[in-house]
Amino acid sequence: MRIPLPCRFGGSADCEGMTLPLSGVSWFKWSWGMEYTYFFSIGDKWHGTRFYSTLDTAQPFGIDIPDPLLIDKPIKEHGFPLKGTGYAWGVNYLDGKTYIDFVMTSSYQAHIRVQCDEKWEYVPNGDIIFPPSWDTEEKRGGAVLKGYRTGLNKERAEKGQEGKQMSIFDFME
Repeated sequence: MRIPLPCRFGGSADCEGMTLPLSGVSWFKWSWGMEYTYFFSIGDKWHGTRFYSTLDTAQPFGIDIPDPLLIDKPIKEHGFPLKGTGYAWGVNYLDGKTYIDFVMTSSYQAHIRVQCDEKWEYVPNGDIIFPPSWDTEEKRGGAVLKGYRTGLNKERAEKGQEGKQMSIFDFME
């Protein structure tokens, strides 16, 4: 699917009269057409983002998201290390890295962002950004496939929790 963009990620475009760097896009299919929401970084501690929505597809730039990523199915079938089902809903650009924003339909519509490359494939050992309410190791670890938990296990070891009792659920995918 072609996603129109007002500029390249990290580049600047007009957002309600201000020239700001583009930091993300999301899309939603309504019965009357596709709506695109563009996010712009403003660097303010309390209000870090401005955005606007449009149905206009006439934009100077664009990205092509592979159609299989837009289908609600197990995320691991998309090639990403997440448990559960979901689909791509947006793309974010943070600190020079690109992330696909997955809506996890099996986890109460939670949004999990996973680092990807220019081919929209998972970056090995890439960053995973969880919802702010997923503030415990158990919540985060429960969303990631066991073979990809090296970063999460490293954090646990650094916190001195390596001797924690394991249960049968730690071995299930």
